[in-house]
Amino acid sequence: MRVVVWLIVVGIVAVVVVPVACYGTVDPCRMLAKSIADEGYQNLANAVGAKPGKTPEAAETLGRMMVSQYSQGECVMKLKDRWLGLDKPAQ
Repeated sequence: MRVVVWLIVVGIVAVVVVPVACYGTVDPCRMLAKSIADEGYQNLANAVGAKPGKTPEAAETLGRMMVSQYSQGECVMKLKDRWLGLDKPAQ
């Protein structure tokens, strides 16, 4: 019985705590938008020779605009593809 409870706790941590710690939300579309914004800002900062820092809110807003047409399911699939390296972003 303890093993089952332990597995449930680990599952809750994996599904709730990790996304909140990394992205600040559990909404998959917001997570995808943040991932897109972070990557785009890093590429831009590297291109101009600056050290990438915290992604500005304006970049995150643009990321949210990019994913606004996706359903929750599409956001989950695209986020999964990004995490697994299946979605190759434009260079």
